[in-house]
Amino acid sequence: MRLRNRHWTFGVDNLNLNRKKVIVHIGPHRTGSTAIQKCLIENRDVLAKVGILFLHDNATHDAAIQFAHEDFNRAEERLCAMAINISSAKAKTVILSQEDFCGDLPGRTRRKAIYPKLTKNLRVIARALQPHEVHFVFFERDEASWLASCYHQHLKYRTLFSNLESFRAQFEASLIWPLKLEKPKQTFGDNFIILPYRKISNAGVRAILEVAGQPHLQLTHAPSEINSSPMLEKIHLLERINALSGFKSTAWFAKSLVMKDWQPRPPANLSKSNFDKSSTLANMALPGLTQRALKRITPQEIVDILPQENVNLATYIFDVLPTDIQQPTVSRVNINDQSLILDYHLRGKSRLAKLNALTISYLRRDTSYTNKARHLFHRIWREQGHLLVNELTTRWLISTLQTFLDHGENEAQRVIGASGYFYANLMKIYEGERSIEGRNQDTTYEDVSPQTPNKFPGLDRYNVGGTDLLLNTNALALDLAMRDDVAGLVLFELLLRVKATPNVFTRMDKTRKEKGISVPSFADTWSFFEPL
Repeated sequence: MRLRNRHWTFGVDNLNLNRKKVIVHIGPHRTGSTAIQKCLIENRDVLAKVGILFLHDNATHDAAIQFAHEDFNRAEERLCAMAINISSAKAKTVILSQEDFCGDLPGRTRRKAIYPKLTKNLRVIARALQPHEVHFVFFERDEASWLASCYHQHLKYRTLFSNLESFRAQFEASLIWPLKLEKPKQTFGDNFIILPYRKISNAGVRAILEVAGQPHLQLTHAPSEINSSPMLEKIHLLERINALSGFKSTAWFAKSLVMKDWQPRPPANLSKSNFDKSSTLANMALPGLTQRALKRITPQEIVDILPQENVNLATYIFDVLPTDIQQPTVSRVNINDQSLILDYHLRGKSRLAKLNALTISYLRRDTSYTNKARHLFHRIWREQGHLLVNELTTRWLISTLQTFLDHGENEAQRVIGASGYFYANLMKIYEGERSIEGRNQDTTYEDVSPQTPNKFPGLDRYNVGGTDLLLNTNALALDLAMRDDVAGLVLFELLLRVKATPNVFTRMDKTRKEKGISVPSFADTWSFFEPL
């Protein structure tokens, strides 16, 4: 039996007896839907007294998501079940509100068409909600301001576009509301209600209540002003993140810091521990490596090409290096040549990223400008770190962590630098070895237990799903990152990148999931304490 005929099993007379008026508020996106939904939720008791049910739960949200994904069969299944619940409700009028009923928000993907399946979506909704009398409410907003608002939403959560002009070029040609809404209007007639969007807190709720026959209903909780569009200054910063991101899948982290006006806490202390590098114990244990370690930072006479210590770092944020720089054939020994090399490797990045790299270049040498370079390095991360952290490639994140290890302002920063440096480099070593062996990073394990003998006694082997080693490693790294906001920010970003990419942690979790492995005492020991 097809889904569209499922009501016959209940009896036509019974269904007609329970026929309701269903008002489906379909948005669209960026027309105050969140404020409308919040107000209707807060006033559910008031609505119930006049025979109105606001149906807004996981089921309605899931149905809307299926429409956004154009999975019409699953969407209809959920709505059919919803229609049965509506039939049994005491209320005579039911309100649904989901902007994804229109389709996917422009900018979530590179797709150019705006709501291309709008009429089909509405037909599926009307069919699934039979025999109820379905009315659709659509708020029409000026095309230009609507696209700008969609772009601002994109900036907060996506990384495909970094300026309004390219966003408009992608979508503007397919947006003329009278043309877009002509077919649904022809299909549903007066049951497709187009209302003008008004940027007033109670306008949307009042319009929907008027359709429900209660235009003057006194609400206990007044609609609130919910404006999720970022201010102009934040828009520029979000655009910068999109344009310069070195790791797109964790850009949301840097963006959330911008949106929350995040600032690091003051360092726990400003004292720097002194330690003796001439270790007898090291010479006894690893004499060759000791010599290499002692020469890691060597004295060097170089010129000062750093800016003044009190330089305005804000001027570096939007100053971007050219992208057409040719690779120089020079040595890193001379700091001016090193600066040219950095220009090449950081082409297309901001001069803030270049300055960070230049201070690191100084701090890897023993020069008379160490204190100046250290001061600038800490200013960069204390004042502008939340703007820089997602821009840097993982290579420069690791270099930054190493610099916190060597030059942290307090013990917490040095511990964070050390743990992040070794965490990242050991992963590089392991993933490099896997590549040499010809194994893909995202391929799960065929076997779930060790297949070779252990030649490193005491370095325990483990079965897939039978260890908390990976979880505890990440938990400890996170614990250390929380001890200082300035250095911790860099380690947070590194952990997010590890979580978002194929590597030893994700391979282990994917194998557990694919093979249905759940070992007693280790059932919840996923690498990031979240099941896939």
